[in-house]
Amino acid sequence: MDEYQWFVRLYDPLLSPALRPLYREMTGLLARRGCTTVADLCCGTGMLAGLAARTGMDATGVDLSPAMLGVAARKQPARFIRADAAALPLRDHVFDGATISFALHEKPLDTALAILSEARRIVRPGGLVVVADYRADGQGWWAGSAIRLIERMAGRDHHAYFRRYMDKGGTDGILGSAGLPGRCERIFLGGWAGVYSLPVPG
Repeated sequence: MDEYQWFVRLYDPLLSPALRPLYREMTGLLARRGCTTVADLCCGTGMLAGLAARTGMDATGVDLSPAMLGVAARKQPARFIRADAAALPLRDHVFDGATISFALHEKPLDTALAILSEARRIVRPGGLVVVADYRADGQGWWAGSAIRLIERMAGRDHHAYFRRYMDKGGTDGILGSAGLPGRCERIFLGGWAGVYSLPVPG
């Protein structure tokens, strides 16, 4: 059963106004790094992959949800494949960049770390992985309340993973525990979200 099937119709109308500024920041980081081929892991309805494609990148979105991919294929100009981002059926070093947007917080820790590892594996040396996800030290009350409400709406398991993610220090804590040299380039949503760059050594 596709756990996102019930949520897919609400996804873009509910979330796209808040996500667009983050996605512009993410594609800007990729462009400044010279990335022309990009994989968007856990792409959902494909908003980020579509933006990357519209800015001239060869973008491939990856997701496990048939419902999300159905919307993505209808609405966005990128290429989409159904696959597990924690075990990608892709060769090493085939993309200039990879993105992961608001997916790590909704997964068990070992799965989140596997997705990060796969993102780095498929990106060429000298390329860039860009992550957008929650931070633990946000200050905006309204944004924080809205985020907690949305995460509760997404289901019991999803909310439990979100809480554990935040208890571990959010994205900063997860990257630190994995020993990854992530840098928060910009914060959003009253400080509750950040865009992080993770250069791939090369």
